[in-house]
Order: sequence, then C-alpha cells, then structure tokens
Amino acid sequence: MTILVGILVALFTIGAAGFGITALLVRQRISVWESAALTWFLGTASVSLMLWILGFVLRGWALQIGVAAVCVMLGALGVTRWRSFSGAGQRFVFVRTDNLLAALSCLELLAIVHLSFHHTLGWDGLLVWELKARYAFLNGGALPADYFQDVTRRFSHPEYPLFLPLTETWFYLWIGDFTQFWIKLLFPLWYAAGMSMLWFAARELSGNRWIAWSLVLLFPFIPSVHGAPGGIQSGYADMPLGMIFLGAIFYLQRFLRAGSRDSLMLCVALGAILPWVKREGAILWAVTMLCALFAIWNRRNLRSALFSLLPGIGLIAAWKTFESNVHVLRPPDFLPVSEEFFLANFKRISGIGHELYLELCDTSRWNIFWALVVLAILSILVRERTVRGFVLILLLVVPLACDCASYIFSAWPSYIAHIEQSLPRLLLQLVPIGWLLIALALRSTPNRPAQLAPPPGGQSEPGTDCN
Repeated sequence: MTILVGILVALFTIGAAGFGITALLVRQRISVWESAALTWFLGTASVSLMLWILGFVLRGWALQIGVAAVCVMLGALGVTRWRSFSGAGQRFVFVRTDNLLAALSCLELLAIVHLSFHHTLGWDGLLVWELKARYAFLNGGALPADYFQDVTRRFSHPEYPLFLPLTETWFYLWIGDFTQFWIKLLFPLWYAAGMSMLWFAARELSGNRWIAWSLVLLFPFIPSVHGAPGGIQSGYADMPLGMIFLGAIFYLQRFLRAGSRDSLMLCVALGAILPWVKREGAILWAVTMLCALFAIWNRRNLRSALFSLLPGIGLIAAWKTFESNVHVLRPPDFLPVSEEFFLANFKRISGIGHELYLELCDTSRWNIFWALVVLAILSILVRERTVRGFVLILLLVVPLACDCASYIFSAWPSYIAHIEQSLPRLLLQLVPIGWLLIALALRSTPNRPAQLAPPPGGQSEPGTDCN
C-alpha cells in the first residue's frame, strides 16, 4: 500500500507540474487527450530539471518537499489559467467506431504494460539510467559530484543528461526505496502519451481518422518497439526521446499550416526537452528548430525566431557548464571531431552505408516498416510537393545522416561492431516520424504545393473536431 501511495503522489506532482506548464504556454483550451500527453512530457521534464537545479542546495526531505511545492503551485496556476480561457475550446468527438478502436488501443497498452513488467531492464536501462537513479536516491535526490569523476563508473556514461534517471529518482523518493519492478511502469506511460500525439498528428496530416487509428494500432507490431534493446520493455531512453520528438514535430506541422502562436510555443518547449533526454536529442532539437526558424523567417518575425532558440540553447549551455565544473569523465567511444580524423576515416562511409542498408532490411527487427517509409517518401516527393512534406522528410533524413556520420569518428576497435550495437536504437528514435510520413503519403487529396503559414492576422489554429 505504501508503494502504491508513493507512486500516486509522484504521478500527481508530475501531472500538476505538466498541466500547469501546458496551461501557461497556450492561450486556449486543447483537447483532453492532447493535454494529457503534454502533461506527461512537460511534467517529467520539469520535475527532473527541478531535482537537478534544487539539488545543488537541498537534499532529502527538503529537496522532495521543495520540488513538490513548486509542482503544486504550477498546477494551481494552470487550473486558474485554464478557467480563464473563453469557450469550450477544442473538442474531441468520439463516434461509435472510435470507441471500439480506442478499446483495442487500450488492450495494446495493457499488453505493453504486461510485457514491461515481465522483462528485466536492459543494459543501458540498468547500468546507465537506473544506476544514476539509485545513486541520486541514496544521496538525498541529487547525484554526488564524485560520481562524475569516478573512473570505475565511466562505463555508465556520466556525461549523459539526467532526464530519465532523475524522473526515476522522483518515484524512488516517494516510494521510499529503489525498486526496478515498479519503475518499469514509466515507459508504457511514455508510449501512451506518444500514441495520443500520433493519433492527432496522423489525423491532421492524412485528413482521415481511420488512417490515424490504423497507424496507432499498427505501431507496436514493429518487433523492435517491444522486443529489442531500446524498446519499451528495456528501460532505455530512446523510446521516450522518440515520443517527445514526435510531439515537437506535431506542433511544428501545426505551426507550418496555420501560424499558431500556441503551436510554436509547444514546439519550442518540447524541442528544448530533447537535449535533456539524451545526447542525440541535441541533433533532433537543432533540426526541428531550423525548420521552425524557416517558417518564422517566412513570417518576418525576428523576435519569435530568437525566442525559439533560447530554451534549447540555455539548457544545452547549462549542462555543458555543469559538465565542465564537475570535470565529467567521458568514455572513449568517439574520437575528437577534426579534419584529421575525418580524412583518415573517410573510407568508412561505404561500410556505414552498407550496415545501414542491412539494418533497414532486417525484417526480424523492423518487419516491412522501413520499406513503407521509403515508399511514403517517394509518394510525397511525387504527389505532395508541399513545404510540410519536405520538412517531414528532412526531419527524418538529416538526423539519420548525422547519426551515421558520427561513426566516422568511432573509437571502437571495430566501428562495424559499434554500428551493429547502437544503430538499431538510433533508428527507434525516428520510428514515430516514419509513421507520420506514411500518414501524409496516404492522404487521398494532395495538398497544394509550397504552402506556408499565413501572415499575422490569419487563421490561428486548425480545428480538431473529429467528424
């Protein structure tokens, strides 16, 4: 009973913080399911950041109560602001068939929960993320400074950001002990929030609710989603990173279509979380913000363009400053990025390309998913020819190219072994955007080419009635 109460309190505080931040970012009500997904994404990010920041001066119950108090205050502000919004806001209207499809989606979620509880944490889940969470719990909620300089703990990647381990620490603090069994409940919640985002994004891109439901129901049938390192069951950060990236893309797409201030704010907020989840998130953030800057520049709004970069840059700079101050030890996985090493290892490109091809064709891990994504890209290039379509393709191709290019600087004795171990997890981060490309390709009526957001004074937000 004590464990259950602790889990509920941790969930409540995360929900309060996430709801409050969501309400502060928007100027009108959004649908319940969309708000629930944002609450989880923004709530986990804000709680982990508060633990990190307040952990410099507080420990134990003082830290726990301090973070909880901030969460409750954010929740109260969110409720007050939500009540001030005029009208009923956006509506999510279920029809009879939606109830059946939603029930099937819930059954899939229950299967994911069952699978998570019956699998142990994977290597990274246990020895990178959960290890940090235990150290933080035993140190009163904050990682001790000597951890980052401990040569014997170098294998646990002390240079990785603390989004996931401090979120786990928050639950441990309220449970009163560290328990791997209950912490695995977190990952199905990221999956559920991601599926909510996928439904809305796929419906708006395809213009068809049936396509949206089909993609949500087909998502877990990719074997790597639940049966490989990096999957939901393993406790890795790749799936949460991919789901938050999906949310940032969704609101970027809305901004490209309608120029909504709310969509831009949510895209910036979710994008800024990405570097806090994992190092690869910095690449995803940079690509997302470059696309947003393009749309903002088209509207000639320089102030908004600068603002959109500040949260992500500020978080990256804060973490880099922290790493420098605590003298973080880095595992020797990669060589320094320099012209010398690039020219010396340039011949690896053919091997990297071959390994990528083999991985994308591996049906035991991906079924026919990547073949469908390639067909979707070709269809978008031929039929759509819209800015939104090109942006979606760039958001898939550029991060994949950057990830592959990083192996040029691999310091492993065999860079092929490095690719085989890590590339499947990097691809998992891009699976959600692959589904969005499929949704856009299935659109029955292609959009008009070269459509951008209208100038100020135009439509503020796309409708979300589901008729």
